[in-house]
Amino acid sequence: MQIIKKLQTTIIKSQYFILGFLIILLPYWGFFEKFQHLSVIFFFLVLVSGLINIKNLLTNKIIISVSAFFLFCVLSIFWSPAETVTWEYLRNLHNYKYYFVLLISIYSLSLSPQQIKNLFFIMALAPLGISVIYYLNAFGVTHIYSALFFHGNSNLLSHYLINNFFILYSATYFYVLFFDSISKQDTKKTLLSLFATLFFAISLLIDPLSVARLMLVAFLAVLLIVPLFYLPKKKALLIVLVMLIFGSIFISTNKKMQQGIKTVTTAIENEKYTGSWGHRLGFAIVGLKIYNEHPIIGRGINDVRARTIEFAQNNPKYFIYDHNRHFHNEHINILVEVGLIGYILFAIFIYLFFTFSIKNEFLLKLKYTFIISFLVLMLGEHYLHNQQVGSFFFIFLSLMLLYHKQEKLLRADLI
Repeated sequence: MQIIKKLQTTIIKSQYFILGFLIILLPYWGFFEKFQHLSVIFFFLVLVSGLINIKNLLTNKIIISVSAFFLFCVLSIFWSPAETVTWEYLRNLHNYKYYFVLLISIYSLSLSPQQIKNLFFIMALAPLGISVIYYLNAFGVTHIYSALFFHGNSNLLSHYLINNFFILYSATYFYVLFFDSISKQDTKKTLLSLFATLFFAISLLIDPLSVARLMLVAFLAVLLIVPLFYLPKKKALLIVLVMLIFGSIFISTNKKMQQGIKTVTTAIENEKYTGSWGHRLGFAIVGLKIYNEHPIIGRGINDVRARTIEFAQNNPKYFIYDHNRHFHNEHINILVEVGLIGYILFAIFIYLFFTFSIKNEFLLKLKYTFIISFLVLMLGEHYLHNQQVGSFFFIFLSLMLLYHKQEKLLRADLI
């Protein structure tokens, strides 16, 4: 009995360091498989420690709402047109399992508010190695690209759209911290957060082979949103106006942006869906057409890809020069999978997550900004279906919920 108690005490003391280690591993593809195994071990350690409180889980509206969404997705196998269970269903089930494990494990921890804030900071520093690689590649010192997605020779990096997602969070975190430090008149932290913001933001642009226009659009949204939280209306609107002007200049002079706009124009005018933005428009049209086949409850998470391949055979114009068979749009993908009902469940979850309040102003603004930027990113890729990015999202969600819970406990102790 004493051995079990000692084990529980050791687990409780080490939970902060274990979670911090998992967060550091997450952005790097070479360690991601270990992250998956360790996250399951982490769940069982939390379970053994006796920290999981079923009542707390069942009374949390956000956890209930996201669980309802997951459950609806899982049950969609019963109305899927496919006659057998496919690898697509098993992959989605695999993802939901890890997301749920992370959510339950982290929300059940007994971390202090300061430890939770530290973990958000660790999340912002975790992709530092990726940014350094981008700088070294740009200056010709190295040539490190993903062997998995980019025909490079590195097993460390993922696809650049995934790498850049983590960097975007870092730039967002320090950008919010920059304005928060100004409001608190903390000169040292203001300068350090400004440097960190520029370091991560520039790394999104510096290597031509790793630039993602989707990230730039999302970061532009971040640049516009954050000043509105901190500055008086007149000053905030002035800054937003200046940023819009510079953003317009960047878009009108940047070759990749102009190329994207040109492919969209060509797609609309000539129905020729080529290039990154052009085929995304074509895939969005395809997604909406397939959604209309089962608009209320969707066709399930079992055979969306198979239906898209079948659709492509009869409508090849939407898939010119592109062998991918997904919609590049998470919102449309959810509609296709689980229909209007499933999307409403997802929207309720996002609404509850967005509107719940915490006392810490910095984390509250970070939450707002992160959710908005994530919803923007979902317009261009299936980020929630990517396990690396989805795991990050649910770690972020879980830590925010945990911070809210710990704030309430501290207020109760004071009373």
